[in-house]
Amino acid sequence: MTTLVTMGPTQEPLDAMRILSNRSTGELGTRLALALAKAGHQVIALRGSGSTADASALQEGGVRILPFTTTEDLRMALEQTSQEAVQINAIFHAAAVSDFYFSDAPTGKIPTANGPLTLTLKPTPKLLPRMREWFPQTRIVGWKFEAAGDKDSALAKAAAQIKKCSTDACVLNGPSYGEGFGILSKNGSLQHLRGKTELCDFLCDFLQL
Repeated sequence: MTTLVTMGPTQEPLDAMRILSNRSTGELGTRLALALAKAGHQVIALRGSGSTADASALQEGGVRILPFTTTEDLRMALEQTSQEAVQINAIFHAAAVSDFYFSDAPTGKIPTANGPLTLTLKPTPKLLPRMREWFPQTRIVGWKFEAAGDKDSALAKAAAQIKKCSTDACVLNGPSYGEGFGILSKNGSLQHLRGKTELCDFLCDFLQL
């Protein structure tokens, strides 16, 4: 099968020197891509340029790496990939996409001598809701990191994501869920995995279900 894994952070410019990003390292997406390649699948990795996880193993494992920086870069890469001749059988959207961007980012550097600075950020376009349009026959797995609320509220948000985005499953983690990872399927079943290795193994098996 041909699989696509998004990984790492987006980086939105504030000016020519500064960016708005997040703490994603791309490690989990890298491990998943390697597990899929080891299982015999063709793997395309859409990898955030801000990822700090070592990409050399991806290259050695025959993974095709397509870099992105901004959310718009990632959107274009997904849309372009959907138009290629090869059929994508599964997508694992593990990238940490910024929630906001600065639409008025200047081409130069914002001076620091002017004192306090107020910026108005706008929400970035959500990519997961568009994936079913781009990949109508593909198995799509989204991600949901929740830090506020309890486990029940996190599961409810994962279920809402599946319904809204017409995905096949959602990987859930974060303080709200607790230790490990949960995988909620579109039929409502929940699978708990203790760590990253177990999660990657389960997602490889998920392709055979």
